[in-house]
Amino acid sequence: MLAALIVPALLLDAAFGDGKADPRLEHAREVVLAYVSHMPNYVADETAKRYQRDPGSSKWRVADTIQTEITLRENSAVRENIRRNGKPWKKPFDELPGFKWAGGFGTELRPLFDPQCPTTLDFAGSAEVRGQPVLDYQFSSPPDGCFAYFTENGRTSNPPRSGDVFIDQASGNVMRLEEDAEGFPPGSRFIERTEQVTWGYVTIGEERHLLPIAASFLIRYASGTQYRIDVEYSNHRHFEASTHLTFQ
Repeated sequence: MLAALIVPALLLDAAFGDGKADPRLEHAREVVLAYVSHMPNYVADETAKRYQRDPGSSKWRVADTIQTEITLRENSAVRENIRRNGKPWKKPFDELPGFKWAGGFGTELRPLFDPQCPTTLDFAGSAEVRGQPVLDYQFSSPPDGCFAYFTENGRTSNPPRSGDVFIDQASGNVMRLEEDAEGFPPGSRFIERTEQVTWGYVTIGEERHLLPIAASFLIRYASGTQYRIDVEYSNHRHFEASTHLTFQ
């Protein structure tokens, strides 16, 4: 069983603390880089519940619920058939009021595992994701690393990133990512942005594929306002890819 293969953090440090490569991490690196090099194209239903917390308040209030038909094609997300609180939104997604979320589809994985990127990964022990045993690796990336830039009012910034990535030991697949961005430059509207993405196996046709099934985002503005967005992806369909990959 998978649980029997998990090595406690102390033992792993003893085994690989002399500069030798961690074979579990190198296996995951190979698997993940192959995955992101052939990201599948698909359509899914996206439901996002947005919450807002005003400056000085300790309570979240519901802002709205956004439903879209989201198409992932060549690592880019296009949202159509947008509904806000059940009513059609005739304008583009970017014109919704409040914080608009982005990411959550695997594009964050290359900055983690590409050996050309300045990201460090350290084994932190065993954990569980949706009841399944996984390996927890803590990561850190300096400013202006390989992660995506933030754009606001024509200005871009790329703050440091840190967090945890949870890997299925047997397959090497990433099952969950928790990423935190802090240290925005002076004058930025943002103080902090966190992102969490969970992957799961979904059936499309007669085949099973590993795809994002949930995500959450938290943004803190310098003004004190905060937004939280909880996202679910369902009804994955119309799967097409230039290279056919099935993850077991």
